[in-house]
Amino acid sequence: MTASAGHREAATAAHEACARLAPRAVTRLALPLPAGTWRVALAADGAVGLAAVTALGAIRVRIHAGAAVIALDAPIDGFDVWPLDEPVADVKAVAVPLPPWDTLTPDWRLGPVRQPPRAETAPRTRPETPAGWTGVRIAEAEAVTVAGNRFAVAENGILSLELTPPRGPGPVLVTGEFRDETGAPAWVEPQVLAVDAASPRTRLAAMRREAGATHSAVVHLSGTTPRLLLRPREYAGTVVIDRLVLRPLSPPERAARAGARLAREAASRWQVPRVGGGRAARTPRHPARAAAPAVTVVTATRDAPHHLTRFLATIRATDYPGVQLVLVDNGSRDAEALRLLAEAEGRGATVLRDERPFNFAALNNLGARSAAGDILVFANNDIEFTEPGWLHALVEAVEAPGVGVAGARLLYPDGRVQHAGLVLAGEARVRHAERFLSGRAPGYQGRQRRRSEVVGVTGALMAIRRSLFDALGGFDAARYAVLFNDVDLCLRVRARGLANVLVPGSLALHHESATIGQRRTTGLFARGGEIWQYERAVEGHRFRQDWADMLDADPFYPPQFDPLDARFRRRV
Repeated sequence: MTASAGHREAATAAHEACARLAPRAVTRLALPLPAGTWRVALAADGAVGLAAVTALGAIRVRIHAGAAVIALDAPIDGFDVWPLDEPVADVKAVAVPLPPWDTLTPDWRLGPVRQPPRAETAPRTRPETPAGWTGVRIAEAEAVTVAGNRFAVAENGILSLELTPPRGPGPVLVTGEFRDETGAPAWVEPQVLAVDAASPRTRLAAMRREAGATHSAVVHLSGTTPRLLLRPREYAGTVVIDRLVLRPLSPPERAARAGARLAREAASRWQVPRVGGGRAARTPRHPARAAAPAVTVVTATRDAPHHLTRFLATIRATDYPGVQLVLVDNGSRDAEALRLLAEAEGRGATVLRDERPFNFAALNNLGARSAAGDILVFANNDIEFTEPGWLHALVEAVEAPGVGVAGARLLYPDGRVQHAGLVLAGEARVRHAERFLSGRAPGYQGRQRRRSEVVGVTGALMAIRRSLFDALGGFDAARYAVLFNDVDLCLRVRARGLANVLVPGSLALHHESATIGQRRTTGLFARGGEIWQYERAVEGHRFRQDWADMLDADPFYPPQFDPLDARFRRRV
């Protein structure tokens, strides 16, 4: 056998590795791979996480139907694997080389790893451009089925648009009519991308709804541009595009559009009704009840001793009797944080250790399994309890008949609203209602003062009955490791016919995203960077798959208002 023949055989041979996993730790799989495109199939008796080990660190890899497809620009040392929630004894990984994928979507480079937009090859077509489109035609469609003006968009479906004639440099106005299949305005935010974008998440502009079904965006082109990419929907679904117009935007038109936007914003403001005076709601003091249900507070934590110090001090001041505290430590290394955990354990708290990569759902599920209380309260380690009676109001609400989850009202340290219930804003977007409103304001129809039903609440501070949490199987650690686990839980509660309620009488401060913020904060691993965006996109797609029938119509947000704004402001 010649040397070149031996090399070709090695390049096409399957690579495999096996390992026995520890319950709450990461195991290294000796599966080095040369540069190329690979399909890594996993066989395990439970859900596992997977990360490619690179010179820049361990980069999580998306698993779909028990396999991951990745492209390597450089050799990979191996893979980290870990059980996501329930114990997994053994795992086997088999890597098989694939031909390079071909896609309209820009490559998504995560250091030496490139993540494909999908695990399988998406069909590409050259459909007819609908009547009513001006200045642009469809050159190609990938993962989008076009029938007249109806666009059925699969995962990461995208259109390659040919500009007729080519445009730029300078600002270009893109305007379109986007409706759902009933003819109503679609709650979508179409994305305009450059052909040479750094990743599918690097957009030139998002087309926001202006009035009715009209969406528009101003795209700034740096040079003469023959093609652009359009994602009709950010996630899978169907949208009807009646009209799409692309044309240059003159300086007077830019000024007029800016003035019209300011006028719309001014016209959308109204006097919020005052309810019971202008002061912020205070947590009522409740006398201790002899039959108060037992409560367990579960908190995931990692390093951040300044947050942990404040959290422990203020939760000890809570006047609810006999609260059990379960702290789940996700691999703290800071000496002061470790001292605080040991001190809390000495005071009676349960401290569990979990060395796996950050998975909010799995950490809280682990803590819940050690809980003794009838009521579970999940609280972030960056919460500051400013009122001793906060827990009474939360427990009273979650004990009420027909209630599934109760969530607290959270303020930023500067006194503005951080959380007052969630709003489903179309696609896979979730907004905090009335975020940044003054904490002293009563809110729309006094909702910052009274208990009200909402579609969901944040997992930063929520309560649920232990029996219900167990019946639901807890948070979904396999599909929603970081971002959508709390909303998914709330929607599963609603699917059982139970309500999720906002409890303004339970008030706390939220020093937001402390635990996840302990990840590397610069470069490839930055919060808001490529890997963070990739993980958000993966979970967003799963969320859209699971709850597509609910996301475009929040039952608790008035239809005359824009849910993407979530501030109860009318569109003009």
